[in-house]
Amino acid sequence: MTGTFDLTLVAVSYAISVFGSYTGLVLAGQITNLRNAMDRVWLVFAAVALGGGAIWSMHFIGMIAYKAPIPVSYDATLTIVSMLVAILFVGIGLYLVIGQRQMKIATLVGAGVIMGLGVAGMHYTGMYAIQMSGEMHHDEVIVAISLVIAVVASIAALWIAFTMRKTWQKLISAFVMGVAVCGMHYTAMSGMSMTHDHDSAFMTTSTILPTELAGYIVVATVGVLAAALLSTFAKELRTS
Repeated sequence: MTGTFDLTLVAVSYAISVFGSYTGLVLAGQITNLRNAMDRVWLVFAAVALGGGAIWSMHFIGMIAYKAPIPVSYDATLTIVSMLVAILFVGIGLYLVIGQRQMKIATLVGAGVIMGLGVAGMHYTGMYAIQMSGEMHHDEVIVAISLVIAVVASIAALWIAFTMRKTWQKLISAFVMGVAVCGMHYTAMSGMSMTHDHDSAFMTTSTILPTELAGYIVVATVGVLAAALLSTFAKELRTS
């Protein structure tokens, strides 16, 4: 069985990814010394913005944009786990790179691989959270390609977070990162197929309906990212 995509939600997923990327870059730009407790707080905020906003939120809006030929819902526990995976691995990547005084290629690549594996892990954990009366299959070649994209995109994102300091650079970089994040997700989705199984269970006791999930994610993500940006503006006002 094959499904279709709601192009409006696809556009929304890209917009969320750009907003999350920009917010994450702004927050990462506040970090000057990770030995400082407040800078470690900024690191957590940046990981939430990039991992939770730019990557995880984009992923699930993109999932909802896919109109499957059979009804689907999402396991709430695995959905939350997938979000935490994205935030954790992005945070580790940022910590390894931003903690450097000078850019080291080996560290950048290593951190990118860790972050990329986390992004891919988030994606396929989120896919596994799907509940439906059928089975899901993944093309192994497409899975490998999506993993490479995730790693390359992560390396690029970490390099941008380390080097881009001006507002216009961060803004342009956010649009580029949005393309990379969406590219990984929709490449992975292209390798997914479903087979209908009348005997398999559709709903579990802990599920979220797609229409509800879309609204929750958009409202929560925009609210959190906007609050994070406001916190950086407030900091600049206090120091000016």
